[in-house]
Amino acid sequence: MTDQLDALVGKESCPVCGTISDKGTIRCPECGTFHSGAHLEERAAPTPEERNRSRNIDPVDYSINPGSAIADEEFEGDESSVKDWSGGSTDFSFVDENPVTIKEQNIPESEEVVKD
Repeated sequence: MTDQLDALVGKESCPVCGTISDKGTIRCPECGTFHSGAHLEERAAPTPEERNRSRNIDPVDYSINPGSAIADEEFEGDESSVKDWSGGSTDFSFVDENPVTIKEQNIPESEEVVKD
């Protein structure tokens, strides 16, 4: 007769949710908690040549002036990855047939508690 606990050989349980998974698993498959520091490897900072060059930011791009023009954007890749939006509604107004009414409430006056 074999021991049923042999099924747990090479397994470990998550300290957060208790899910049993293979030993050495870096991330719990159930709750997503990282169990190891392997994903936090020490890396050297990229050289200035390897860093992404930042684009010039025009403050007008973020203007709330209704007369300002929308900035032209360029996308990497071909135009087939950009789709036009269609359908739906842009009417976000709230129209309620039964508006909320405020009832007059009788709130008693506060009492001062006096220590005896």
